[in-house]
Amino acid sequence: MNEWGISDVSTITTYFHSPSFVVSLGNPINIPDIVQLFNDRVDGFTRNGSGYLLGWIDSLTASFVRYRPLGAGSFCPTPTWINAKHAVVNVKNKNDNKCFVWSLLAHLYPANDHLDRVQNYVKYENTLNVEGLQFPLQVKDITKFEKLNPTIAVHCIAADENQKSFAILHLSPEAHTRPHVVTLLLLDDPDKPENHHYVYVKNLSRLLGQRNDHNGKSYACLSCLQVFQTERVLKEHERHCLIHKPQQVTYPDPDQPDQCKLAYTKRQYEHPRDFYYVCDFEAYLLHNSDPSSGQGNVVNRHEPSGFCLHRMTPHEKYKTEPYCYTGPNAMEKFFDKILEEAKAIDEIMSADVPMDPLTDAEKLSHETVTTCNTCNQPFDGTRIRQRHHNHISGKYLFTVCQNCNLALKPRTCPDGHEVVCLFHNLKSYDDISF
Repeated sequence: MNEWGISDVSTITTYFHSPSFVVSLGNPINIPDIVQLFNDRVDGFTRNGSGYLLGWIDSLTASFVRYRPLGAGSFCPTPTWINAKHAVVNVKNKNDNKCFVWSLLAHLYPANDHLDRVQNYVKYENTLNVEGLQFPLQVKDITKFEKLNPTIAVHCIAADENQKSFAILHLSPEAHTRPHVVTLLLLDDPDKPENHHYVYVKNLSRLLGQRNDHNGKSYACLSCLQVFQTERVLKEHERHCLIHKPQQVTYPDPDQPDQCKLAYTKRQYEHPRDFYYVCDFEAYLLHNSDPSSGQGNVVNRHEPSGFCLHRMTPHEKYKTEPYCYTGPNAMEKFFDKILEEAKAIDEIMSADVPMDPLTDAEKLSHETVTTCNTCNQPFDGTRIRQRHHNHISGKYLFTVCQNCNLALKPRTCPDGHEVVCLFHNLKSYDDISF
């Protein structure tokens, strides 16, 4: 207890877990590795937290589930709601497990009639290189097939019977560079849960396009399965979408008001930073006198001539005058200066000044407040009140719950503390300097 009768020790409950492992006869469980991963996560938490130390462990739980590799085998019927779209070709391979092969050949060598008959594709079987692959082919092995067949890129999705929606299982990174892009749908056999079946999606837009009132042709994004009315809009969308991993867009349920409310959780961004920088570059046009420089028809190029860098902070003792430079090697000078500033800020923030004694008014406020100042949730047995203070000045700021107190701590990275740098007109012009 301190001089105000407030406990100096706060306790929080937190949870840690290790990643999942596949255990088999050829890949036995490795307990030391699992323990080491667990210890690394605990150490990371205590090292980056606000002075918290591990007190005790209440319990350890190990969960085991039967591993069922997601592959595909013999024929199973197409669900009615998918079949009604007339968007897939389901080859009836009732005597083998090569539905993956037959579905690809249905795309590469389309039959004129009876598209679901294996006989239409048997004569083309040897055109695919499947050396070393085992059938039924698992989704994780599609990448191996693509390496053996450099002209084919596979896009594989799965259907959700309950939601009448689709999710991406595999998207080749070569989907927009190879001449043949084949979309496959992996079906579940309702009579044999262990059996799955690939079918060829001959019209992805038709399969996905009945989610709006548009009656004309539509265009689907392979990465997020969103549907667009024009190819131009799709191309514009793909420029931004393809830089991310494949994802599924889930829309809120209009019958659940809580799902339709826009909210966010990173409330630490509501509060001002202790340090940030503002910067602006100036440049001049330099004539491109060397046509052989590989710059095409570029007549002039921009050469940085100088910059201004200003440290912004509410702490008077750490304020500095703007740093301006004009001259040769402006970019090198900028990086030298910004790294010098980063080292100085890291030294300041690493001091981690302890909290000043609370005044009577601050003590009363802390004792009587009933909700967290940041997330506005009420304090209870699991959401314990904490005194949040500024780690630079030591000044008490307000009362928060333990989760928000951790979220508001200064951010760190491998090279020190994170500091934001704001550039004037960087996206539109100044980024040419970089």
